[in-house]
Amino acid sequence: MPELDVINPKQNQLGNTGRENGEKLFPYYAGYSSSFATTLLESATLPKGALVVDPWNGGGTTTAAAIAAGLDTVGYDANPVMVVVAKSLLIDPEDLSSLLPLGHAILKQARTRNEALVDDPLMAWITPASAAYIRRIEREINSTLVKFGEYLPLDDSDSLGVISPLAAFFYTVLFKVVRRLCAEFIPSNPTWVKHPKSTSNRKRPSLEGIEELYLAEVVSSVQVLTQRDHSKANSKNDARILLGNAERIQLKNSCVDAIVTSPPYCTRIDYAVATSLELAILQFDSAKFDRLRRSLMGTSTVPKASDEPNENLGSTCLNFLEKVYAHPSKASKTYYFKNHLQYFLSLQQSISEISRVLKKDGICAIVVQDSYYKDIYNDVPSIVAEMAMMSKLDLLKKVDFSVSRSMVGLNKKARAYTASRENIESVICLIKN
Repeated sequence: MPELDVINPKQNQLGNTGRENGEKLFPYYAGYSSSFATTLLESATLPKGALVVDPWNGGGTTTAAAIAAGLDTVGYDANPVMVVVAKSLLIDPEDLSSLLPLGHAILKQARTRNEALVDDPLMAWITPASAAYIRRIEREINSTLVKFGEYLPLDDSDSLGVISPLAAFFYTVLFKVVRRLCAEFIPSNPTWVKHPKSTSNRKRPSLEGIEELYLAEVVSSVQVLTQRDHSKANSKNDARILLGNAERIQLKNSCVDAIVTSPPYCTRIDYAVATSLELAILQFDSAKFDRLRRSLMGTSTVPKASDEPNENLGSTCLNFLEKVYAHPSKASKTYYFKNHLQYFLSLQQSISEISRVLKKDGICAIVVQDSYYKDIYNDVPSIVAEMAMMSKLDLLKKVDFSVSRSMVGLNKKARAYTASRENIESVICLIKN
């Protein structure tokens, strides 16, 4: 049995090695530190050629840590924005010195573009003239680094499969620029991006201001990437970041050596709304945005008709769902019950898929945080452990860490219930029997 070394997932330092200072390339609020992923993978003593997978890859912490450790890796995410961000972490260290000159070249060419802007999603937050220049930069990145001379929308598995880490880097920089410009519309809850109250409240940065901010973000992003440790990386290792759903992992049976992952929080975080600015850069109109929003695990949307609970959810989950259904507060029997049920059905199917793709004696570490519905305790770690055992995964150990800031606490209305509570983040370590 491997003796996995588990540190606090939110810990940002790796002793005195200097491999991480807590900075992220992209301000993604979910997940865990690269220190956590690196420490765990190193303690797993995986064989040469081992494959590490993250079915909820998010910002790409697991895949970046795996490739830096000289391991093959595959990461999946259902949100195109996070596929782009995760790919940007895989940029070749030898290319870092070229990024600022290339950033200047992209801006120079963007100034020469002359394309009409019609009903662009960016105009929800930014005035047409400013949005037009941001769009010219995006189109220049696309035509120069994605598909020369032709625009390739980054909205499906095929196009996201071909985008290079270099192109992903400049898209991620543009994501950060627009997020900085629209900071006024991002409240204390970073997962809920607001719209201006009227068109007159939209941001109107100058062309020069956009360019200055863009180059500054290139410089700061290069600095973050420069601090990463690549001493064990091997150019022969394979890293793939793909658009995909954890409920249907596109890998054959028993081919994965290790999985390090964290599913979406069970707190009704709307992961599509959280990245609505970035999705606008990828030209997601309202229809495409709505389809994506409804497809994501943990979405705040619910179907009109839903499935029924089943025994595969486990006794802890079924008991929790019964309490939600019986709660006297408004919409508990309807919206909130359906919302939690669709989350746990997706979680159970995903854990079943994790078991399917793991090799015998393959390991899995799942980071989850407990929660509450009103005054009802939602023991997500125990639910995950039960689902795992029903999917032929044995529990190696469960390590708990107290967290001072939970995702459910971001909801001001929920604070009336959660003010005096301590939340626990757990690392569930499993092995395929």
